Amino acid sequence: MKEETSFAKVAALVVLALGIVGAASGCATKKYVRTTVETTTSESAARLDAKIDEQGNKLDATSNQVQELNSVTRDHTGKITTLDSNLQQVDSKTQQAMNIGQEAKGTAEKAVGEVSTLEQKFQNRNDYRMLSEEKVRFAFNSAKLDDQYKQVLDGLAEQIKSDPNAILVMEGRTDATGDDTYNIELGEKRAEAVYRYLVVEKGVPIHRIHKISFGEENPLAPNDSREGRSENRAVIMRILSPSIESQSAAAGQKTISEVDHERLFGE
Repeated sequence: MKEETSFAKVAALVVLALGIVGAASGCATKKYVRTTVETTTSESAARLDAKIDEQGNKLDATSNQVQELNSVTRDHTGKITTLDSNLQQVDSKTQQAMNIGQEAKGTAEKAVGEVSTLEQKFQNRNDYRMLSEEKVRFAFNSAKLDDQYKQVLDGLAEQIKSDPNAILVMEGRTDATGDDTYNIELGEKRAEAVYRYLVVEKGVPIHRIHKISFGEENPLAPNDSREGRSENRAVIMRILSPSIESQSAAAGQKTISEVDHERLFGE
């Protein structure tokens, strides 16, 4: 009985010892696990923080690049706006230059036309066309101007004053009665009577009237009849104007040649 009791105590002690050892072992294992988990969590958290910091740095870098790109874009936009403004100014100046060129072309063409007209006038300076012709008759052996012809002379005066380039050529004429010298003097007196009326009474400029006495030379009609001699006792008046165009004769207006001009004016 004593031996059984001792064995039971020993067995109880062994069981108790094993229980204590197991309990101690369990506590150690939990602590190890807790320590390991905490370490792993800390490391994971650290790595996550590092990743977050890395991504944050990349985001900051990207944001800086975007800001730089925006700045460059604004700069380029400003340059494009400036360039567009410059192009508009160039277009405006180009248009102005074109307008000036057109005006210069028009002025040059006008000048060429005026030079051409002046050249034509110079070439035709001794080529006159006859605008009108009138005749004033006189009585036998007389140089007195008959009043019935003053209306004709008034019309001639107005015509010559209205054309600044026109001149008046007068030919004093007689019949064949009497000697040559007397007839030349009588023709001059007749032309002088018409001349004085136009200048003094009607205000025609003196320098625009040219007169000459033919006497009995170059008669207008034969002197072998009373009618012919009456026709020759006259002053012939012609209004002449320089030919501006070479086709003036074709327009139905008579022209005076240089030979006739020299004969009339004594040049």
